[in-house]
Amino acid sequence: MAEAKFDFIRYANCWEDPENLLRSADLKGKRVASVLSAGDNTLALLTADPAQITAFDVNPAQINLFHLKRAGFIALGYDDLLRLLGVTESKKAYALFLTLENVMDKTAFAYFKEHKEYFDIGIINIGKFEHYFQIFLNKIVPLFSTKKRFKTLCAFEDIEKQAEFYNKVINNRRFNAIFNAFFGFRTMGKLGRDKHFYDYVDGKEDSGKNIKKIADYGLTHVPTYDNPYFNYIALNRFPERALPMYLQRENYGLIKSRLDRIEVRRGDTSCLDGKYGFFNLSDIFEYMSAEDFEKNVQRLCGLSENGARLAYYNMQNTRYFSDSRLMLQSELSETITKQNRAFFYRDYLVYEFGEQNEQDS
Repeated sequence: MAEAKFDFIRYANCWEDPENLLRSADLKGKRVASVLSAGDNTLALLTADPAQITAFDVNPAQINLFHLKRAGFIALGYDDLLRLLGVTESKKAYALFLTLENVMDKTAFAYFKEHKEYFDIGIINIGKFEHYFQIFLNKIVPLFSTKKRFKTLCAFEDIEKQAEFYNKVINNRRFNAIFNAFFGFRTMGKLGRDKHFYDYVDGKEDSGKNIKKIADYGLTHVPTYDNPYFNYIALNRFPERALPMYLQRENYGLIKSRLDRIEVRRGDTSCLDGKYGFFNLSDIFEYMSAEDFEKNVQRLCGLSENGARLAYYNMQNTRYFSDSRLMLQSELSETITKQNRAFFYRDYLVYEFGEQNEQDS
């Protein structure tokens, strides 16, 4: 994946559910390593009272985005934070950004000062992946439905009514064919992710069909009404009832009071040091060769304290730990996968590290 570019904002929001992370382990007092991405889930992890979080990412633009969000928490009240990020439409967003100069990382401030247009678009809308979903709603949905009808998928508080509407009104042959094409590796690689993200994916020709199966389950078993991920897909915004965890009003003060626990580093897992009790690894193994995957497994074992838990996603690839020191928490992993509100992923996996696991095997 060396040819993939990491010099722009791919993700304006995290497309992984932080509730999954909080179900995976007790983080109170733990040292945590967390893939940064858009920063949302790293911020959400603060609600679990970890001792410290090392947030890492290879993309400097994503790091700049996190610094913007963190500065917003530091200097702005809750309502202005939502205006800054474009959650609430406001012409004040850029003016609010300018007030952050003295509390924001200088490199990040300069980056966003050069991109005033981001604040007109809305920070939550500026990522390549978000643009992909904007294309889906505005260009693709009208090919199989009306936007109004598709948006109705977010209106049901009853999961049975939601499932019935999806199966009777949306999920037809035309939708199936269009979905498979739009979410196939060629289109998603060009418009949503990066074609090099599929370099090590086996059976990538079936990627659209695989995502469709996961979406079918999610849209008939997981409530969409307060689901921030599906609401963004269907509405291209986060309504108040479906805000990401880090932007929920009740979490604002707690996150603000614990921001100094986050340390940001640019790099991959090789930039980590010491011992950690929990790892939020996102789907980083999706993009690695089998050889690099095994190297990372050994590195992570060296960074794990006894009893540490390591959590990650497979999206299209199939990467599973085989080191005997890492024991899959099968029941927990399966339960969380079924509850996952961001239903794009093949599975969510939680492993527990222990030297005794090797001795017992």
